[in-house]
Parts: sequence; C-alpha cells; structure tokens
Amino acid sequence: MKVKTNVEFKFFNAYTGWNCLEFNDSDENQVSIKMTDDDYLSLADTIQNKANRIRKERADEAAEQQRALEAKENEDG
Repeated sequence: MKVKTNVEFKFFNAYTGWNCLEFNDSDENQVSIKMTDDDYLSLADTIQNKANRIRKERADEAAEQQRALEAKENEDG
C-alpha cells in the first residue's frame, strides 16, 4: 500500500546540504528531501522553466500597461 502525505506551509528559506534539500517556514517547521545530483539538476531545470514563464508573464503585463498608458496619453493629448 502506498501512503501519501501532503504538507503545505509558507516558504521562508531553503538550504541544500550534501544530499538533502531542506525547506523551512517562519515557524521553524522543516521538510527534508533526500536528493541525488541528478535530482538537483532536474529540479534546477524545472525551477528555471517556472522562473522564465513568470518573467515573461510579468514583462507581457508591463508592456500591456505601457501600451494602455500611451493610448490614454494619445487620447488626452
């Protein structure tokens, strides 16, 4: 039988040890995940893809806000 446990807490900081990734919250709760070098490389790729998507979405939103501002200035001007 497989037992599944979900743990949720607000990220405060992380630490990478020799073979373990540790996450902590502001209440000093801790989650430790044993990881191999290949696991770290896979995680790095996943995080990089997520970060790139967030940056693109933010840049698109900023560009849209700038276009809206310029359009309003043209209407007023």
